[in-house]
Amino acid sequence: MADAALPYLAHLGDDASRVAAVATSGPLDAPVAGCPGWDVRELVVHLGSVHQWARTAAATAAEPAGGDWFVAPPGVDEGAEGLAAWYGAAAQSLVDTLAGLDPGAPTWHMFPAEPVVGVWLRRQAQETSLHRWDAESAVGEPGPIDRVLAADGIDEYFGMMLARRVARDGITLPASSLHVHCTDTAGEWTVQDVDGALACTREHRKGDAALRGGAQDLLLALWGRPVPDGVVDVVGDADAAAAWLAVGGV
Repeated sequence: MADAALPYLAHLGDDASRVAAVATSGPLDAPVAGCPGWDVRELVVHLGSVHQWARTAAATAAEPAGGDWFVAPPGVDEGAEGLAAWYGAAAQSLVDTLAGLDPGAPTWHMFPAEPVVGVWLRRQAQETSLHRWDAESAVGEPGPIDRVLAADGIDEYFGMMLARRVARDGITLPASSLHVHCTDTAGEWTVQDVDGALACTREHRKGDAALRGGAQDLLLALWGRPVPDGVVDVVGDADAAAAWLAVGGV
């Protein structure tokens, strides 16, 4: 469940501005470690396209009509200035649209969650935060992800995004149970496979393995991003922890 107290729009706007700054300064061909096969240019085009697609879904409360949503218009990605301007406009249009909608208003989305605008608020803030970290990591030292936002991202990952991957991609969850515990802010989850579905409880409960660390480091590790050795403590069955971390991705 989304944390209604979190300023999603503020986080979205700030992180989008920082993505635009990376697009401006480049280098655009820098590889993105957290998204194998992508460079900064491809990451920015992807994120801007997602913003446009999500804005349309939120504004119309319907699935966006078919089309080449995930390719920048011709010529846009040929230079840093044009790419940054295109991305900035896409992000601002999304922010403006979401700001004008009631988070409880009905909408369309493809996630296993209530079909309300608040899901888009949360999802776009979380996606932009993670990809901002990806972009900044590709060209230098990334700024931190707010720890409360990161903990909310872990909650969204277990409560919605991983469940969607099970349903959409048919991934098989590990047979073990996993406990995740933030050490710098509130947040504990225990997850396991129950009859082919992801079961998640938000409580302190022993699992076959446990991951302990700061919210940002846990979020990044769960999403398959590289984190420094030792920032996430593994307790219990190391193979079980590795299996749960292996299901993360772009």
